This record gives sequence, structure tokens and C-alpha cells, in this order.
Amino acid sequence: MVKRINHSICHIKGATGVKFEPRTFLIVVACGISGSVLAQSGAIEEIVVTAQKREQSLQDVSVAVTAFTGEDIAEQGITQAKDIAAQTPNLLTKNAVGNTAPIFSIRGLSLNDFATNGTQPVGVYVDEVYLVNNSQLSFQVFDIERVEALKGPQGTLYGRNTTAGAVNFISRQPTDDFDAEVTLTAGDYQAFGIAGAVGGPLGENLSGRFSFASESQGEGFFTNTASGENHGAVDRLGWRGQLRWDAEDTSVLLKVHGGRDGSDNWFYSLLANESGLPEGDLIVAADPVDGDIYRGAFNSSPKIDNSASGAALTVDWDLENFSIRSISSFEAMDYARQEDFDSTVLSAGNNDYTGDLTTYSQELRFTSPAGGGWDWIVGAFYGVDELDEADIFDETDHPFFLDLVLDEVYNQETASLALYTHNDIVLADEWTLTVGARITDEERSFRGGTLGFAEVDSTVNYSEITGRLGIERSLGGAAMAYASYSRGYKTGGFTGFFVFVPEEKDPYNPEFIDSYEVGFKSDLADGLLRLNGAAFYYDYEDLQAFAGVGGFFRIFNVESVQVTGAELDAWWVPTESLDIRAGVGLLDTEVTESSLPDVAVGNRLGNAPEVQFNTSLAYEWPIGNGNRVRAMFAASYQGDVNYSITGNPNQVQDAYWLANARVGFGPDDGRWTVSVWGKNLGDEAYFGEIFSDGALAVGFPAAPRTVGLTANFRWE
Repeated sequence: MVKRINHSICHIKGATGVKFEPRTFLIVVACGISGSVLAQSGAIEEIVVTAQKREQSLQDVSVAVTAFTGEDIAEQGITQAKDIAAQTPNLLTKNAVGNTAPIFSIRGLSLNDFATNGTQPVGVYVDEVYLVNNSQLSFQVFDIERVEALKGPQGTLYGRNTTAGAVNFISRQPTDDFDAEVTLTAGDYQAFGIAGAVGGPLGENLSGRFSFASESQGEGFFTNTASGENHGAVDRLGWRGQLRWDAEDTSVLLKVHGGRDGSDNWFYSLLANESGLPEGDLIVAADPVDGDIYRGAFNSSPKIDNSASGAALTVDWDLENFSIRSISSFEAMDYARQEDFDSTVLSAGNNDYTGDLTTYSQELRFTSPAGGGWDWIVGAFYGVDELDEADIFDETDHPFFLDLVLDEVYNQETASLALYTHNDIVLADEWTLTVGARITDEERSFRGGTLGFAEVDSTVNYSEITGRLGIERSLGGAAMAYASYSRGYKTGGFTGFFVFVPEEKDPYNPEFIDSYEVGFKSDLADGLLRLNGAAFYYDYEDLQAFAGVGGFFRIFNVESVQVTGAELDAWWVPTESLDIRAGVGLLDTEVTESSLPDVAVGNRLGNAPEVQFNTSLAYEWPIGNGNRVRAMFAASYQGDVNYSITGNPNQVQDAYWLANARVGFGPDDGRWTVSVWGKNLGDEAYFGEIFSDGALAVGFPAAPRTVGLTANFRWE
């Protein structure tokens, strides 16, 4: 019988120090399998996921999935969506603009566009509702049941088509049992946070849940040497309310939510003059601080002003021969973010990005009962979104655009309609065939552009059929192997950044991917050790890439790209008190055909480190009087990464290690816990993004070392 537990079985951490090499870890795993793994303990239990739109043991899903439970998220100190990347092989996340608008990259596939109208190849969902815009992805992570990161094209299962994968955030839902909790956090840089949730029965067949999280940081990481002021404060709030009504064969869940972000936007660090012009040298010379990426002489105080709200209605009917799920959603967001691009006393990119976004989606899905010889899903999806954008680019001192102030104003509307099916067919006792298909029709219109230079009124429409074919074989015991082929597709669109001639607003084409993958999942040593792995090959056609070409930057199509890689996840529980996890991701990406002058054949993809490694060790021990201590250490390694497909040497972040730790104390029943923690213990100074506009290269610094104290209280 499948059992829900408080651990993830896919994301891999491991028992190593900060100087530990990935190859050494693999030797340790091999030794554990052959010898000491026979230690006395309870077996690793299963986690239930809904990665394939039905409840399944993760070990039975023939897709590479990394899963986190709510307890994992709390222990890792994850507070925003992008934080999950540290413990997920072959997943990279970064903010597109300073401290907001995350971009997700799975297996090297992402969109490097900081404009707000682009569509990422990684689909991000909250409670099965697709978020169309990266401005929506700075949401706080709180009161979460689990997170599932699926790798590879997912068009036959999910609302919107994705070429790289999907990341699903599933919140805790109301139940018939009362529970409540409050979490208080305090840390350096004047950090304070409070989060809470309460839920339980409200009447016959009716239950509810309300949760919230507030996060503040009074002191930022940045010092403005021109004014002496500190900058980088944080001010965020999110909330969620849910009502659930259950009858004999019908369930209705209504969710409303909202949030705001009034934080400072982070400064950048000016790295290089790439223009070759004297004005570029003047801008670089205007920064009097050398070597400290958190100090500079800035001429502005950029802010974030985001607010979002939404509602979703999910209705389930369990009928005799199948079930039906309907998901209706509405999302609205107003956002504004400012940046001091050059981060000097000059104005070489004092930019304002403002807009409002509304989205509506409706999904209807029919699902067969699980466990038959043919498990099938048939669904339909319809979504519309409208974006009104008004950006100002103050380039007064910019080497290329001296004395220009540019306005980018446009309206973009997108409508997507799709029909899909996914089928698992048992061929024999050991063999299962997977067949999936999807037909997608999307229309996108763009009206406006760069005022006075390039204003257009254009509409594009694309219709495509994609699908998936796979085979799975049980290897006896608790092991299986699978192989699959998937065809993925992402629609074309328009560059939402300033250009100077209307032709540069011509639409870019859809991108396509042929994905080939083999993998295995296994429980070994009487259930004490779990090893899961996958290897994959991608053949990409018309990859959508944001790059500087011919002195201008926009989204272009790169004719052909190939990606080869592999992942290995391990989880070992040698005793009931010791939990060891680790994972490694390997990537080899290459442009194989390109007609773009600045994207050469042989270049690597942006956001695609060749090696990623993550590891953690958790240990619990009793200390008497019904109390215990739990200590956790986690480390992650990211190899060299070039943040641009152009191969620009000024956009390379060297390899680095990060280490986090937490020590908690509390009673055995978990009614309360007090923990001390630290993030980035080595105080590694690195850039989460490096961007070039063809004239200046700037880096977006990541957070330095932070430490704090967290207290959690629970009632049931």
C-alpha cells in the first residue's frame, strides 16, 4: 500500500563537506551498496505524487521527477519558487531583473528574455493553474504540500504545452481534521518573518483553510557609496484562503489568493565595457568600488511594486467508470519594477517596467480508474491572457544610445486551445506502453512597440500536433526501467523590448524538440537505498534565444541545437536517525546549425552548466525528557555557466559551492521546534545572472551569507 510520508524520494542531497567532489560521492555510494548499507533501519517509504494527473507512487512514474514535501521545503529554508533549484539536478533558476521575475531552466532549456511578454519553455503551475508570465513567479512559497519538477516535454498531461518540463506547486488543502501552525523567523540584516495556517471542519461536508506569509528585511545587502545609504530591503506578503465541500461523489474546492511585493530591487555590478567607445570607459570608470559586488556609487533607488490576486474553482466528480475534473481560474497582476542598469552615478539604463496582466483558463479532464489494463486521460484546455505594458528606458549616458529616452508601449493577447490524451496500456505482466497526443492551436496578437521607431499591429496563429511514446518494464522487486520519445512545441511570438525599425518586431517562429530518454528507478538493499537515473538526448529545431545580434538584442530562432545529459539521484537511510541524499546532473549542449552572426556553431546554451551536484545529511538523536535534536547540512555545486548563447566571455559565472545548515530542537511529537540556521555559509560572492546589452556587461549579485533563528508551533 502506498503511504504518504514527510520526505521526497527524488531530490538528492548527500553527506559531504563543501570541498567534496562529485566523483568522490559516487565512490561512497558504491561502497555503501556493497557493505555498510546492511545497517539496521526501517525501509524508505513511498511518496505519492500527481505528476501524471493521478495519485501514484513516485517510483511507478516513468518520468524523471524531483519531488519536495512541505517538510523538505521548511528544512531547506525555501521561501520563493526559484529556491528549489539548489537541490534539483539539471534545474537552474535566476531572476531576470535584479530581485524579481524568475526564469527557470531545465536541462539547459530556458528563455533568456527579461521582457515580460515572453513564454518560458518550463511551465510553472500552482495547484494546476498555469502561470503565463515570469513576473508572476516571484510568489512566496508557504503552506505547501509538495513540489514536483518534471523534466522533458509535458504536452500530453498539462494545460499549456512545454518543451523543457513543468514545475508544480501543490498547496495544502482543507481537511476534516483541525490543525494550525505559526512560524516566526528572525535573522541578520534586520530580517523578520511570520507565516501561519489554520484549517479544519466548518460544517457538514465543509472544511476550510487560511494561510499567509509575511517577510521583511529592513537592511539590504547593498551600500550606495555616493549617498551612504543602505539598499536592498525586502517587504513581501502573501495569503491564501480555501473552502472545500465534499459529498459522496462530488468535491468542490474554491481557492482565492493574493500577494504584494514592495521590496527594493537589487543593484547590479558593472563588469565590463563591451562597446569599444570612450563613453563606455567613462561609465565603467564612474564606479569607484573595485571587487566588492555589494558596493557602488548609484544614482537611483530602484523599487518593486507588484500586486497579484486570483481565484480558482476545482470540481471533481467520481463516476462509476471514470472521473471528471474541471479547473477554472482567473489571475490578475499589476507590476512595476525599476532598475539602475549601469549601477553608477550616470544614467546608462535607469529603466522602468510597468504593466498589468489578466489571465483566464478552463481545463476539463476525464480520467479512468487506476489499476486497470488501460489507464487513460482525455482533456481539453482553453486559456486567454492579456498584457498591457508600458516601459521607459532612460539611456541618457549609454554608449550606444546617447541622450535617448525610449518608450516601449504595447498590448499583447494570447489565446490557446488544446485537446490531449495520455494512455498507459499494460501489454504483459512486466511491460506497459505509454501513448500520448496533443493538438494545440494558439493565436497571439501584438499591437504597439517602440514609440517613434517601431510600432506594429500583427497577429500570428500556429497549430501543431505533438505527442509521446514510451515503454516501461518492471525488473522485478522494486525496480523498473523505461524509454520514451516525446515531441514538444512552444508557440512563436514577439520581442517586447525596444528596437529601432519595424522589421525587428517581426515574429519569431515556434520552437520544436525531439526528446529521447531512458531511465530507471530502483529500491535496493531491502528498501534502505534508492537509486533513480535518466539519460537523455534532445534535438532542438528553431530554438528561441534572446541574444545580442548585429548590435541589437531581441528573440531570434537558432536553427538547430543538440543537448545530451544524464541525472542520478540517490537516497540512503542506513539507520532510523540518519538520512543521506545526493544528486548529480550532467549536460552537454551545442549549437549545431546557426545563421546568426553572433551565435556560432559549437556554442553552448545559456543557463546550462555542464555539472551540477547537490548533497545533504540529516541526523536526529534523542536528548531525554521526550525531546530530540535534528541537524541538517546541505551543499550544492554549480559548474561554470555562460548566461548567453552568444558565448560572451564577460557573461561567464565561474563554478562555485554553496552550503546551508540547520539545527533544530523540540519534543518528539513535533508540537514546537526552535532552529538556528545559516545560508551560504561560505559567504560565496557570485552572480545569479550576467547580462550584456552589447555595450555594458552587468552582473546581478546573489545573496551573501545570512543566519537566523526560526520557531515553529503546531496544534492539532
